[in-house]
Amino acid sequence: MAGNLHTLVRDLQRRKARERRGLVVAEGRRLVADALASGVKVAGIIVSADAGPAVTAAVVEPAGTRGIKVETLPREEFDALADTETPSGVLAVVEWEPLAVADLPGLSAPMLVLDGVQDPGNVGTMIRTAFALGACATVALDGTADVRSPKASRGSMGALFRHPVAVASFEEFVAWGRQRSLYYLVAAMDGASLRGARREGEPPVALVVGSEGHGARPGWYTVGARRVAIPMRPGAESLNAAVAAGILLYELTQ
Repeated sequence: MAGNLHTLVRDLQRRKARERRGLVVAEGRRLVADALASGVKVAGIIVSADAGPAVTAAVVEPAGTRGIKVETLPREEFDALADTETPSGVLAVVEWEPLAVADLPGLSAPMLVLDGVQDPGNVGTMIRTAFALGACATVALDGTADVRSPKASRGSMGALFRHPVAVASFEEFVAWGRQRSLYYLVAAMDGASLRGARREGEPPVALVVGSEGHGARPGWYTVGARRVAIPMRPGAESLNAAVAAGILLYELTQ
């Protein structure tokens, strides 16, 4: 991996560079510490000169014991690299890339499918929620924000490095699901309540959540998907996509 770390981080601000290199940027003391603890390969760490003893204890010292390169920059230079409005003074370059659907683990629990979720913060939060609630995997379909983006990795709060995440086209995923008798539940405003609907012995389930503005694509209903919704009081606005995914996943996994 030639070149200085800060040059590499600048390159990774582009989606094509992240895809080509198989790298993501994790920013923030907690997220970098979690990446170190998760066992993923950390290519290098950048800290600001004024990062303080908490960063040293949680990140710099553990990195040193593993022989991970740590580069120190003046605060002004670090802030120019950072993706956050109030940078905490530490970021890491992590070797990580999503799986192909063919490499996903078994379907012992429901999986979460993101169909055109365009906000990377929501994408990260949904990955974090899927991991926390015991979903077997999360799949991001075409039209969904980049799961490798810095905002998605921050939103996942480290779950990106511990939970199976795949990317696929709609056609690829449906073909894969057909081979496994996957049953699709699609979050929709006009859907039926999910309460009490999950029973033992049913086919493996994929919960599909689309964008807040347009919902999931109509193609799901050509493959036998069922519309599901969260009962809400009259006059209530539709829920944030990540919130809706969490409620529906809870119903499915508990």
